[in-house]
Amino acid sequence: MVVPVKFVVACAAADDIFVIATIPDELPVDAEFTRIYYLCPDTESVWHYRDWPNEQVVSVCLRRARDGVKRAACALTGEGDIEIANSSGQTYEKIIGAGLSGERALGAVTRIQEIGSTLFVCGSFGQVYRRDETGWTPIDSDLVKRGESALSSSFSDSASISDSMLRQLTQSLQKAPNFNDIGGLTETDVYVCGNGGNLFHFDGLTWTKIETGTSSILTSLHCVSSDEILVAGKDGVVLSGNVRSGFRNLGEFFPGSYIWSVRKFKEKIYLGTLQGLYVLEGSRIRLLTSEKLDGKAQIISLGNVSDNYLWISTDRHAFRYDGESFTFYQHGDNTAY
Repeated sequence: MVVPVKFVVACAAADDIFVIATIPDELPVDAEFTRIYYLCPDTESVWHYRDWPNEQVVSVCLRRARDGVKRAACALTGEGDIEIANSSGQTYEKIIGAGLSGERALGAVTRIQEIGSTLFVCGSFGQVYRRDETGWTPIDSDLVKRGESALSSSFSDSASISDSMLRQLTQSLQKAPNFNDIGGLTETDVYVCGNGGNLFHFDGLTWTKIETGTSSILTSLHCVSSDEILVAGKDGVVLSGNVRSGFRNLGEFFPGSYIWSVRKFKEKIYLGTLQGLYVLEGSRIRLLTSEKLDGKAQIISLGNVSDNYLWISTDRHAFRYDGESFTFYQHGDNTAY
């Protein structure tokens, strides 16, 4: 029996390797299970997979090879469990304090990324963790204080909660630093973005809040260079800039909807949305189409490790783009889509 799978998150591991975390459609509501696929076009079977039972992956990233360290795919759960896997096997780590059930009880973590040669994780309520020689360390005290301040300002000693208090609480929660993405080029040049238009920079010691001019939820960022950081999110907002010169708004291209992934590839900016894949051309956007890729495709991830190929994942399909044409990779369980 063929059971379709939903693609949840993905990342490029090489020009010829795309890592995709999936959930079977018929998984019981109260169950947690992740099947991680490795799409390798140059191998005979193309699709390889490994299961991670009892866990739900929310983010995957590449750990690059360096002296004494092999390339690996890293998978993160909302509770801060991490799998680091490659051809040598799998190792597992835990971010102590992360997640709803952690000792900090600040909520789920959301994204893992390698920045420089260090793994970072961000999450709700201002959480940011860095992996050092002794393990995972929180580096977010200033950010968490902002979240605590946003919440405390919303409550009073009154036994009853009025409609106005509920509205104020909702507004405060929307402004709290709940982070959706983290990225950077070095450990002393890190950006993190999230709800309420929140965008922060870390120089290795301190966090600086960056004015964005928007209160939209920011969902994705791509650090092209130290001077060009792309940030995107709700209403199709796209920001470009850096902490030194500030950010400018390139436009809001999808009112009421979201950009889930932003990527610069071959000097063009690509936008992964709930209504397909777009390329930004000046002040306008253009829809790109191919087999199984149209204005109804829900793009969950764009990624690349070079300027040779851009990997694209929808919630059901995977593609590789060379700047001119798309190659579609049919997943055997999703032929009905």
